[in-house]
Parts: sequence; structure tokens; C-alpha cells
Amino acid sequence: MPPRRPSTSTPTRTPKNPFTLAVTSANSLLTPKIESNPDPLQSIRDSTSLYGFYMQTTIGDYRPPFPSASNSSNQKPDIYERTAWLKWMSHKGMSKTEAQKLYVEMVGRLMVEYRVEDGVREDVGA
Repeated sequence: MPPRRPSTSTPTRTPKNPFTLAVTSANSLLTPKIESNPDPLQSIRDSTSLYGFYMQTTIGDYRPPFPSASNSSNQKPDIYERTAWLKWMSHKGMSKTEAQKLYVEMVGRLMVEYRVEDGVREDVGA
């Protein structure tokens, strides 16, 4: 077998899907915000809004039953679970493409709001 010649072309890097990047950013963005935020209601609004767009993007118009005690092992569902469900249901009929676009836009706004630079929030660890 002849020896391989080194490649003269430079490898091309394909950019990641903006939605995939936004999901990664949202996970790192909201987790510390929820755990240490002086305004937990804002964190719930942000994360449930993103959840609604995410579910509409990935699943679409599927309609699971409203969270209730019978769905939660005889425990009362919390406000987050119900709010997240309602946010998703509010997007009924929205295309997956539109939901994905709105998700990416919202993550961009939150990164500015939470002062994120290079993937690191300024208020974490402060």
C-alpha cells in the first residue's frame, strides 16, 4: 500500500446549529440564575418560556395532560411544572422553525440581560 500524502487542504469546520448552541447556552445561563436569584419569579418566567419554545421545536403540537396530582405520584404539581406546561400549550400551531427562531432570539436577549460574555455570566460567583 502506498504511503498517504499529507492533505494540502485545510479542514473545514461546519458551524453548529444556532439552536443547538442556544440550548447549551440556556442550560448554563439559567441553572445558576434559578439557584441564586434574588428574583426567582423572573427565573421561572425565563426558563418556562424557553421550555415552551424548546418543546414546540422538538415535539410540536403534542398535547400531554395538564400536570395534576394524578400525574405526579400523588403529589401536588408545583408552579414551575404547571407554568412550563402552559407556556408550551400557548404555542399550539406554531411551526417548529418559528419556535426554534424565537428560542434562539430569547437566549440572545437573556445573555445580554444576564451580562454573559464568552459564555460566562458576570454575576456568578460574585
